Amino acid sequence: MASADLSGELSCSICLSIYTNPVMLTCGHNFCEICITNTWDRKTTPGIYSCPECRAEYKTCPVLQRNLKLCNIVDHYRSTQENTEETEIFCTYCVSSLVPAVKTCLRCEASFCELHLKNHSKSTNHTLIEPISSPEDRKCSVHNELLKYFCVQDSSLLCTSCTMNWKHKGHETELLSEASENKKEKLMEFIKMLSSKTEGAEKRFWNLEKNRDNLQQKIVGLKKKVNNLFGDIRTELNDLENKVLDEMTRQETRISVLLSEHIRKLDKQINDMHKKKHHIEELCRITDPQMFLKQSAISTDFELESTFFMEDLNEELITVTLMRALHKLSEIIPEVKKRYDLGDSTDMILNVNTAENYIALSRDLKTATDTDKEKSRSHHPERFTTQQVLSTKKFTSGKHYWEILTSDCGDWSVGVTYNSVKRKGDCSLIGANHKSWCLTWCDDELTADHDDKHDSVDSSVSRPDIGIYLDYDGGVVSFYELSDSVQHLYTFSTVFTEPLYAGFYLNNNAWIKIGK
Repeated sequence: MASADLSGELSCSICLSIYTNPVMLTCGHNFCEICITNTWDRKTTPGIYSCPECRAEYKTCPVLQRNLKLCNIVDHYRSTQENTEETEIFCTYCVSSLVPAVKTCLRCEASFCELHLKNHSKSTNHTLIEPISSPEDRKCSVHNELLKYFCVQDSSLLCTSCTMNWKHKGHETELLSEASENKKEKLMEFIKMLSSKTEGAEKRFWNLEKNRDNLQQKIVGLKKKVNNLFGDIRTELNDLENKVLDEMTRQETRISVLLSEHIRKLDKQINDMHKKKHHIEELCRITDPQMFLKQSAISTDFELESTFFMEDLNEELITVTLMRALHKLSEIIPEVKKRYDLGDSTDMILNVNTAENYIALSRDLKTATDTDKEKSRSHHPERFTTQQVLSTKKFTSGKHYWEILTSDCGDWSVGVTYNSVKRKGDCSLIGANHKSWCLTWCDDELTADHDDKHDSVDSSVSRPDIGIYLDYDGGVVSFYELSDSVQHLYTFSTVFTEPLYAGFYLNNNAWIKIGK
């Protein structure tokens, strides 16, 4: 009864048979993989997938997840059923009725009940075993002798005569009972190995499932952050845009009202002139002089307002309002970055006090160039004697990003360094010590350098422009190629113990520019 109940629990509601490769939907119901797949393939409503049990609907075809635990239960149930479904053996000599046999004689090739077994030969040549359906299978087909041995080399069953045959001469043989036990031990070891590997595979499976779920959750969180960030920027932009448009609308309304008043006055004057002109023309048609002179005593004076005060559009005020909005926007962006823990490096400039005397700096301190002409700069303890320069901005926490435009000539290195790096000698070069991390272009090759160790870096373009991402607290500095799309080049992972500065090395007339 218990077995029947379990069979019902392990049956697919579609095919009504024991599960085959069961899969589970998110609603919790299980089906054979082929059954649910065929059901959905035959569905009549396009775009709607439903559970045959609870009718839960899915807008997209659900990913079918294999129910590993249920698979194990089904496999165990099937093996149990196979072990219990043994064929019942009946006595060979009970012809009038079917009487269960208690023993089978391999020599006689017959099975006996309790009654007939009493009359059976007690000779040792007659081997009695548990009832079997085909005792002839236990004898050698060649010598018609009882199979007693197992040939290890040939994996075959042998009788006594077979062991003396030249085919098996010198082969290792075992009694069937011993061979059976040895084989079982090996199979049990194999089962243990399979169980261990299955357990490991299942753990990896669930870890991958967990990683996928974590990935989806992380993506949802990042998308929400990005949507909120650009939503805040759009809100600020809309406010600034509305202020400029409001000023334009205010001027338009004031000037339009003034123009409408002038148009109304001028229209009235035109109508008055038309009326007066028509009246005079009527008078002029009178032929009687006396009558004409009596009626022509009208005023011929008429004042026409020929000039109107015109107020022009104040484009300068609109431009000032627009520029004020843009100025405000330049303040808003850093505020939004700070709100979302995104470091602002747009104000990064080069520190002239660190620049070697053959490094020329632009007026805005954004561009550095290696030159042959020595610059006359005062002595400073932070000045390099090698072709290098650092930024004024330092990083002590948070996440930051900046971009570097690189030259198509010479050699260069870009990266980050501690300010405590030496100022003289080769050990001061960025990437040649344990205090700096950089990307270097030299001899038509791109490398990642730290502590005088160099890793080759692949790039899809020659001399790429570089984006640098720094997560100070996370101990990460990454370099990206800025072409049509952003491509990752290299990442250093460490623990930063001092404030970091952007560092640059230039040689053979190379130049770099901060920002693009």
